[in-house]
Amino acid sequence: MTDLCQLPAHELVRLMSSGTLSCREVVEAHLARIDAVNPALNAVVEATDPQVCLDAADVADGRVARGEQLGRAHGLPVVIKDVISVAGLACSGGSPVLRSVASEDATAVSRLRGEGAIVLGLTNVPEMGRGGESNNNLYGRTNNPYDLTRTPGGSSGGSAALVAAGGAALSLGSDGGGSIRQPCHNCGIAGLKPTHGRIPRTGSVFGDALGMFGPFNCYGPLARTVEDLYLGLSIMSGPDLRDPYAVPAPLGRPDEVDLASLRVATYLDDGISPPADDVTAVVEAAAHAMAEVAAVVERNAPGCVGRTMDLLWESVFLGGDRGHGFEQDLQAIGVTDPSEELAEFLRQAREVDFSLSEARTRLVAIDEYRIEMLTFMADYDVIVCPAMPTPAKPHHHGLVEINDFSHMMVHNLTGWPAAVVRCGTSNEGLPIGVQVVARPWQDSTALAVAGHLESVFGGWRPPTVA
Repeated sequence: MTDLCQLPAHELVRLMSSGTLSCREVVEAHLARIDAVNPALNAVVEATDPQVCLDAADVADGRVARGEQLGRAHGLPVVIKDVISVAGLACSGGSPVLRSVASEDATAVSRLRGEGAIVLGLTNVPEMGRGGESNNNLYGRTNNPYDLTRTPGGSSGGSAALVAAGGAALSLGSDGGGSIRQPCHNCGIAGLKPTHGRIPRTGSVFGDALGMFGPFNCYGPLARTVEDLYLGLSIMSGPDLRDPYAVPAPLGRPDEVDLASLRVATYLDDGISPPADDVTAVVEAAAHAMAEVAAVVERNAPGCVGRTMDLLWESVFLGGDRGHGFEQDLQAIGVTDPSEELAEFLRQAREVDFSLSEARTRLVAIDEYRIEMLTFMADYDVIVCPAMPTPAKPHHHGLVEINDFSHMMVHNLTGWPAAVVRCGTSNEGLPIGVQVVARPWQDSTALAVAGHLESVFGGWRPPTVA
């Protein structure tokens, strides 16, 4: 049963579509796996009724028996991050005051279901989605399947922990500052923050009008293999005429990317969070692996990356009003006892104060940053760099050490596609991921390079959780 739960999503779909495996036995295996690992992980916080899942699997098996056309995610067991609406499930964003049963699916969830996916449940997040650890007062703390004393990360930490442990083949997460990529790095799986606008964000638990945060946040897939990321991306992509940021950009195929023609920049230190020695060794090995196949691989870094945290974290997330606006929002919805990560966010927000004129200057600086990054990429197709400066840390290190997220927040500022794939193991036996970034709308290039690195270094490995 465990072996079945370790198969890649695309392989499961192939076997179920051919009738080699029944959808019922695949769903049963994953439900059993969740029962086995979730007491230790606390990753699934709201489960679909198992009978509903099995009934959906029986319907899918009936389609195979009748020779009907099957979806691209036929029978696939998936989970959804608890900041995204799933009809019939109590979605919360990790907050007791927001918890309510959703009346309809988010667009991306609807598209997955439309292609045959079976939603097993919702996965844990920090309260209000704001945190580097998936911990809240409603459901508690999620643990890393490679070491229960370590964090799986946030805010898509529940998804990453469960996918790594074999409880689901694919998950839908979101990424506003590394929230897909950091958990994938910590849990040794593959993840993609697509080009912003690639997947509609319609159906957020927090509402679809995200204001200042809108241009920096997106939905994306988490899985155990890079090929599965493309499967999820290809299903969820495209505008829905409800998200104003979603555009009809063509999506290329990773297998059509000519690796031999690529020009690759690589760097280690962004001037904010220099990587530890074991992370350095893994990123350097990945750069060397690309040098074996690419046209150019050279050490070079955009000069602007050292300004990332000031421009995104301080200027956008913390807001510059000493936290007054966010505190008013929390009071309006009845939050009186913020969780550990949310309290830390508020503490940091209260320390940042700048005028409206300064805010305008910072918005100009963000555009200047984006232009500098585009200018840098005139000479390159891909960047290979760290995702995080260390492997997964012990609990209680999330937003307290927010600078750890600097390498990833670059590409929330740019909106470019950024993938993370496991390329090595730390001195303590923890996964280490490498970040692969491509030009805007060249998601297929990022996935092609991540897929090559996965083939060289092996990608996901089963965790130690029972």
